[in-house]
Amino acid sequence: MGYGVVSTAWTRQLSSELTLSAGSVLSPTPITVNTPVFEGLQVIVSLNGKLSGSVDGRAPFAITDAGVYLVLARGRHEGCDRFAANTLQRYVKVGLDAGHAQRSGFDLERLAVTGGQQLHRDGVLVMRQALTPALRAIATQILMCPFDGAVRDMYMAGKALEMAAVASDRVLGRARGGAGGADLSAFEIERLQQARELAEQHFQQPLGLPEIARLSGLNVKKLTAGFRQLFGVSVFEYVQDYRLQEAYRMLSAGGYTVTQVACFVGYAIPHFSTLFRQRFGMPPSQLARA
Repeated sequence: MGYGVVSTAWTRQLSSELTLSAGSVLSPTPITVNTPVFEGLQVIVSLNGKLSGSVDGRAPFAITDAGVYLVLARGRHEGCDRFAANTLQRYVKVGLDAGHAQRSGFDLERLAVTGGQQLHRDGVLVMRQALTPALRAIATQILMCPFDGAVRDMYMAGKALEMAAVASDRVLGRARGGAGGADLSAFEIERLQQARELAEQHFQQPLGLPEIARLSGLNVKKLTAGFRQLFGVSVFEYVQDYRLQEAYRMLSAGGYTVTQVACFVGYAIPHFSTLFRQRFGMPPSQLARA
């Protein structure tokens, strides 16, 4: 790429149908990369970045912040990415070919339609999402994989499919109003989404169910039943996972001790260590040393 470029980018062909790419790139000059668009489904998580991308010479689209991109493609297409100078680019890309995506439950046509678009024959679609704590954590786990050899590939394959599943389900869940949410009214969905935002805003000192219900304009019964119906977990489970994802992000970023992170997310050390190991399969001290 030229003198002065710092790059840890890598690509792994985990199977004939599953590809995983990730890394960090920093260059003193702009970098232009031309590459074929992955046929099938590609999920791209940008943790940091500033670039413009285009497909088949069409008008470019900008990536100026962290985000998630689902790229659905049929046929062969040429992509072009132009990375800005002096900007750290950190990303993870998962590619599933169309046949594998279909067999794994990633219906490209359904994703396109529920995302409000249509995937034409020999066409390509790009759908953007905000970067959630869950997807940030999965991408960070891939970048900081603690294993080697065959175990590493097994771990990477599982995380790659998890990332694709979480990103795809956000599209499908938004369109269907969440898991089984078809019988919730638009008002109830709006109130439940507000309840989720309240839970996230107060994750360090979680609000009680009565308080969340009052602030979101619901009664406790509708909050508890509707939240699980819309988001697939209870309010308590959602908040616990949100706290652990934030802890993972802080530890993986470096500069914090386990004690500092545990206090920040609102846990006592022994309980925090137990929950963290259960969620991520490693003690927080291991990630802090990485």
